[in-house]
Amino acid sequence: MPERWPPPAQTSPPDHCSPRLIGRHATYDVGPGQALTELTDVPWLALQAGDVVNIHYRPAPYRTKFGLRAQGTADAPVIINGVTSNTCARPVISGEQAVTARDARMADFNRSPEGAGLILIHRPPEGASETFTPRHIIIQNLKLTGVRGGKGFFNEAGKVQNYANFSAAIYALRVHNLTVQNCEITGNSMGIFVDTKGDAPDEYSANIIIRGNLIYYNGNPGSYYEHNLYIQARRALYEGNFIGQAYGGGPLKDRSSGTVIRYNKILARGHAMDLVESEEDVKILRVDPLYPYAWVYGNIIINDSQAPAGMAVNMVHWGFDNAVERGRNGVLFFYHNTVVSRIEPQAFPYVVAFQIGRDGLAPQGATVEAAANVFWQQSDNEWRFLSQAGTLKFVGTNYVPPIWYPSKPGSPADVQKKAAIMLAGSNPKLDANGLPLPGSPVLNQPDAGPSFTPPGAIAENLRVEHQYKTGVGIVPRPASSKPGRTALGAMAAP
Repeated sequence: MPERWPPPAQTSPPDHCSPRLIGRHATYDVGPGQALTELTDVPWLALQAGDVVNIHYRPAPYRTKFGLRAQGTADAPVIINGVTSNTCARPVISGEQAVTARDARMADFNRSPEGAGLILIHRPPEGASETFTPRHIIIQNLKLTGVRGGKGFFNEAGKVQNYANFSAAIYALRVHNLTVQNCEITGNSMGIFVDTKGDAPDEYSANIIIRGNLIYYNGNPGSYYEHNLYIQARRALYEGNFIGQAYGGGPLKDRSSGTVIRYNKILARGHAMDLVESEEDVKILRVDPLYPYAWVYGNIIINDSQAPAGMAVNMVHWGFDNAVERGRNGVLFFYHNTVVSRIEPQAFPYVVAFQIGRDGLAPQGATVEAAANVFWQQSDNEWRFLSQAGTLKFVGTNYVPPIWYPSKPGSPADVQKKAAIMLAGSNPKLDANGLPLPGSPVLNQPDAGPSFTPPGAIAENLRVEHQYKTGVGIVPRPASSKPGRTALGAMAAP
């Protein structure tokens, strides 16, 4: 396990085109005019370190669900690579009416949990159930869709079976060093699900990186348990993604340790992000020294009551949702974010920036530290910064609504702003992408970030040096011309 976290941010390529790759061990090419014509012909369960599977674009979707149990290495990962068209269109893999890959049928790989995923990352069915861990797998440049509760596929017996509601385009029961990048994931019950079951000491996932993807409109209407992203792992990183709304659930639910969410655009529904306790039975994630901490910075967060899937009353949730004794009882560092709320009074009378815990109960010590953010209220309902419990501590300068309330009247929530500057205003003068316009009050403000760095975290990799760009992902953030000064919020103009 790496003891220092997170890795440095990676800037995005200028477009979504992706070429054919050559593996360090073996290369498999699938598609029109290739050695293999369908995904079911790939030896998925036999992939080794350094193997590459190139899935070449074709107009019709591929309709194969398959399993992975490969163990790559840091120097020779196993790469599932989409080769885009000449217009940069990603190959599509659809779970609707998909067949189960030939090797999975022969190995009975998907028997439990069959119907859980389009790409199922799992241990072998024979032996090693508590110790075998797939690792160093990269899935990139694909569109994954059609895995939604009620939709049918052909199971191992060749019979039609429906996906479960709690299914996902990528469903990992246990994996280390999984990277999903430059994919479009939509129209599933969940986009990506990664579990740490925690029945035994080796049953955990670790080092999950979700980078530069379009993940939106997953979820099942009428349900609250499925999300675009649902990750429980030792260390999770989300960067440079467009994370849209989810039907039923929310855009991002995370039960990990050392969570880092940076340089994304996130559309709220239920919450914008739900960062709560691990549900593992054996303490694995909860003994990680970074379990009590998370970092959320450089994100554009939009909460709109007119959005197709609905809105969020409590935008950012920290601490716990089911078991307070397992809750994250440290600091959520929340800095250089731009938070926009368009919740009309007729939709709901108030909006809350931060919810710590639930039902007036928070883990002891659970705190949000807010620095250098823009909180932009574009409607007339009541703005509350904190729900009913926990501590919110303002640091440095934050742009805030002209009228705001600390929390629900009479609640034990503690909102601290001693020595902080609350720059009040109703219009920070940002363009449609969040960039400050000339004369914006958020320009040239004193810079501020986390007040401390816990042991095990890398301070230089937690600095705000990039920003999100629509259609691209992560680009360098322009440096300020005035030392010690910065633009508040997620974006800086050149």
